[in-house]
Amino acid sequence: MMQPKTVDDFLDLVDQAIYETDDVLMCAADEGDPEDSDFTGILPVFEQLSRDLKTLHDEVRQGKHVFGQGDLAFMPLVQKWKQRIPYHDLLLALNDIHRQGLST
Repeated sequence: MMQPKTVDDFLDLVDQAIYETDDVLMCAADEGDPEDSDFTGILPVFEQLSRDLKTLHDEVRQGKHVFGQGDLAFMPLVQKWKQRIPYHDLLLALNDIHRQGLST
């Protein structure tokens, strides 16, 4: 994955992560079996990821996001559930970019 050089490049990656998260939630709504407690148990993880990613997107667009300070808010979830998040590598990349800042 290339290193984003602009805020818009970073937002494109955040948008990809939002899309992936919303896709999982839509699939769960369409195909999820309420009796499948294993799958149902992880839905709150994706719901929280969706909220956190949308908050990140809003903060970056408004110029309120500060790069290079600690981990992103969703990283504890990613670390705990990465085996169950098919696109966890994208979330890890977002965090790395956030920690390193945008290249110029």
